[in-house]
Amino acid sequence: MSEPRIPGIIEAPPRTECACATCVQCCKDQPGALAPGDYERIRDHLRLTDDEARELFRSSEGAVVQTADMHQRRQRTIVPLYNRHRKRCVFLGDDDKCGIHEVKPAGCAMFDTHMDAGKSHAISYWLIMQQSDAAYQERRRELKISEHYKPKAY
Repeated sequence: MSEPRIPGIIEAPPRTECACATCVQCCKDQPGALAPGDYERIRDHLRLTDDEARELFRSSEGAVVQTADMHQRRQRTIVPLYNRHRKRCVFLGDDDKCGIHEVKPAGCAMFDTHMDAGKSHAISYWLIMQQSDAAYQERRRELKISEHYKPKAY
């Protein structure tokens, strides 16, 4: 099966490197969702067992998205655990540095607060298409449900 062709984006978008205070605020508000392969890459980078890794991620209800045929549906996702006591992503240190910056999830790695809406929407659409993957959704169903993430309609 070939990858969907999306206007402006044919393959995976490039990873951003921004770690300014405005971008880091996202890590404190609502860290980005994972794409297929992110969970395994982060788990392996941290040298965790699958049981250990499962404790660092949650199943999110995700966002309501509009499909190409103008229907709305919920895109359920995998997200990093939000530490309510520290008010931040579990991977964000007290020094506001990402502990997994080099392997951070697609929802963090492919967006920054400085990109224009057109680019952001194109990348969002690409990510949504990737998150529809059956193996990704099966992994999501194995995780505890997030209590922090509040779905937003886009």
